[in-house]
Amino acid sequence: MRWKSIHQFVPMLADGDAIGGHVLWIRDHLRSRGYDSEIFVGEENPATSHRSLSLEDASDRIHSPIDETLLIYHVGQASTCADFLASRPEPLALIFHNFTPPELLIRWDPDAAFEILKAQDQLTELVGKSLFAICDSQFNSLVLEGFGKVKSFVIPLPIAEIEDFKPSPEEPPIVLFVGRIAPNKGIHDLVACMAVLREHLPDVRLRVVGTSTSDKYDAALEKLTNSLDLAGVVTLTGWVSDDELEREYRRASVFCTLSDHEGFGVPILEAMAYGLPIVAYDNTAVGETVGDAGLLLSSKEPAVVASALDRVLSDKSLSGRLSRSGRQRSKLFSGERVAEALDRTLSWSYSS
Repeated sequence: MRWKSIHQFVPMLADGDAIGGHVLWIRDHLRSRGYDSEIFVGEENPATSHRSLSLEDASDRIHSPIDETLLIYHVGQASTCADFLASRPEPLALIFHNFTPPELLIRWDPDAAFEILKAQDQLTELVGKSLFAICDSQFNSLVLEGFGKVKSFVIPLPIAEIEDFKPSPEEPPIVLFVGRIAPNKGIHDLVACMAVLREHLPDVRLRVVGTSTSDKYDAALEKLTNSLDLAGVVTLTGWVSDDELEREYRRASVFCTLSDHEGFGVPILEAMAYGLPIVAYDNTAVGETVGDAGLLLSSKEPAVVASALDRVLSDKSLSGRLSRSGRQRSKLFSGERVAEALDRTLSWSYSS
């Protein structure tokens, strides 16, 4: 015997988002294994409504017997999904993507910070009734322990292998960051280090690719950029399509992240898959994600970061070694490996 139906619940299904991509990948994998599998959302997104069902549809759509149905909730923010699942009789599993610490957001977006506090309360309630949990990283597994006792499995997000991986970096050199434009991502630190790096590499450019999350933070970044005379050096692209994102990875010379909090780090691994050398501030799950395939920094002081970037951009031997190491490490997160780990976990969960 095994589960006949495995349905996922997510606060909102976003297009081009790491969690959204993970949800869709799991749904497709489950269907390929013969499971009845749908995605239910707490808040509908017009861009992805053709690939999901509303929470109101869940009660009518879940048909299999209770002991043959598994419900999976992706935990990352507060959602009506949590209240719905707390009342359901079917076995529940969690996929924990972690929360941005509220203290990193309270100054910029108090509403977002309070929503995270609410999400933490919801998680505390759900942990107690969950059969098991999946965490993207060992760091996330340790964080989850603080919300209650539940058996957890560390299964990372899958990264697509890039066959034609050779980057085509442009001149002048480009430092790339990919991720949400949010205070916890440390983009202000990246901007500050560019002012120092330009003393040695005056033509260097910084490109920040991602969606804005806070008008107040955007305004602060613009003010900082202008005060450092970097208006023509720093570019915030906003949201980009998959094709545009691929071009950004291919044209860049180095990927740099100075984020204060990462539960996993999909863009880091994507950059590795494209052969980009990595420079990263070592904290939370960043070191676990990068491994020995990048330069990990214990400080993100502008002079320290600028020195590391200067080394990578100036030393072709070093950048080549980091590129090869990153490519090799990215293969550890292949869809095939992740699928095998997920299948083993689901087999354990039904027999337990």
